[in-house]
Amino acid sequence: MRKVLVGLLLLAVSGSVALLFWSQELKYVMPTPVPAHFVSPAVNRPVDLTLLDGYQPGKPVYIHFFNPDCPCSRFNLKHFHALANQFGNRVQVFAVIPAYADPGRAREMIGTDNDSVVILQDHADSLASICGVYATPQAVVIDAQRRLYYRGNYNKSRYCTTKDSNYAERALRALVAGQAAPQFGPWATQPYGCELPDAEDRSNAFVNLFR
Repeated sequence: MRKVLVGLLLLAVSGSVALLFWSQELKYVMPTPVPAHFVSPAVNRPVDLTLLDGYQPGKPVYIHFFNPDCPCSRFNLKHFHALANQFGNRVQVFAVIPAYADPGRAREMIGTDNDSVVILQDHADSLASICGVYATPQAVVIDAQRRLYYRGNYNKSRYCTTKDSNYAERALRALVAGQAAPQFGPWATQPYGCELPDAEDRSNAFVNLFR
């Protein structure tokens, strides 16, 4: 009987470790599932920025979609801070968090020492829908004429350690240099990260554990 109990305990521990590994690591190696009826806005398409509180017409925009509950977003913070510091004097920088996220926690993680970063909550995921974003972290770059210039991943590594694939940084460099929007391919445009859950998922604590 004792051996059976020990075996069950070991099995439970192994299962817990496997679930933790899946929720924190393995699931983010695969592309984020595309929501039903999702329509991807095309590059160079005009973007409605009326919901972007503080938007200054005639100036390019860099939007960072961030979820404080997403491990990928947390790993990405250092890279985001570097981009905000580097380009904040030439583009408007917004950090957009889901409406259901804790704004205090998000502000603490993002920091308030950089005046160029405006932190907003995205009510009903409206900004995410307009920009064609369904995962975090994602970068959206919009030119001075309010046209979508880049939308996609920061890097093909979730730790943003592969400099040759710093897609968002390269897009921002091209934008401020007055160049055409770069074409990176699926590694840049196929989201990898945490899904933006729907209303049903937000109320389900077990599901949220693996978002």
